[in-house]
Amino acid sequence: MVLLTFRRIWSVALICAMLITGCKEPEIIHHWEVQLSVNGVSIDACGGERRVTVTPFLPEDGLWNIERNGTEEWFECSISGNDIVVLIQPNLDTVKREGSFNVVSSNSLFEPHQVTVTQEAAVETVLRVDAPESYQFDSVASAYTFGVSANTEWDITTSADWISLSRESEAQRATIAVEANDGSEPRAAEVVIAANDKSYTIAVVQDIHANNAYYRLLGKWEITATKWFYSPNGSLNSLDFSPNPSDYYLFFNLEEVEYGRTYKMRDFLYPGTELIVRYDKATGGIVIPFGWTVLSYDVFLYVTLVSSTQFSYASLEVDATPNEDLSVLTLALPKIDGFNYVGFGLWTYNDNGDKVALGSNYRPTMFPMGDVQFKKSK
Repeated sequence: MVLLTFRRIWSVALICAMLITGCKEPEIIHHWEVQLSVNGVSIDACGGERRVTVTPFLPEDGLWNIERNGTEEWFECSISGNDIVVLIQPNLDTVKREGSFNVVSSNSLFEPHQVTVTQEAAVETVLRVDAPESYQFDSVASAYTFGVSANTEWDITTSADWISLSRESEAQRATIAVEANDGSEPRAAEVVIAANDKSYTIAVVQDIHANNAYYRLLGKWEITATKWFYSPNGSLNSLDFSPNPSDYYLFFNLEEVEYGRTYKMRDFLYPGTELIVRYDKATGGIVIPFGWTVLSYDVFLYVTLVSSTQFSYASLEVDATPNEDLSVLTLALPKIDGFNYVGFGLWTYNDNGDKVALGSNYRPTMFPMGDVQFKKSK
């Protein structure tokens, strides 16, 4: 009875006190945090990808990020949505790898969370050579560099005195360098990369100058076509024309500029012209850039459309692909609406600034029809 009376008196007193002081709701203190799917990732020696999912409990302006703890280069971390993607490289060493990174708040809303990264050690010799089993060199002096990775010491050897070898263990690469082959026969040798009980052999072959496609294109060439048009005034005449090489300048010289890369077409369509063309190692031919300045004054290479009554300027690259014995180069002139770009010529300007055909006894304004070919002169 006394206890009941006391409770009633205490309740009334508490209500009065609240009325006197005013009611205040208790202050809610938020504890911001992120939750990780795992606190550590592990993988075997082969390496690969692991993911850590991050579930954030943060305000709208709350951000999280990743922070590396060390300078380990054997794994990388990136963020993809709410996942942390951990890419781990193969372990070529016989020692287990251990590292870590942190999930952190960019505005200090929560304490960093550490995620460990571990990788098993390799249990046997690993040797990887990023090179084909055979490699062919041109006849000139040159070098070939390729990657080599191993979980132990490795070496590279050969018995050929015309081959020089270099090894860079820290950079994980090796280089095979050959001297120029001035002989009359191709030569071959083997290069061996070895690490403990593992080895990799590269068959090295080097050709001679006589078989070198780049050198074989050097020399004098004649421009030929199935049919020709002659236009001394810049308009396309309908009459066929049979040029005489002794009267018309249909020869040019292909000269070396940068081995394996470029040539110079000298005296192409007109004496004194020097046009740089590109060597195409894949086809063994050349790539001609039409629409370039070829003399110190305004002279350009032009092409024209059969259906047009006027020649027109065009800037394009044309492939000239060779036959089997490299004695003929056929120009792959493009087609538009079924018509060929039928050829090329030289143009210049008169004193009034008008574009005119360049005339001379060589008649470089002749335009061929049909297949256009360059034939090697003997």
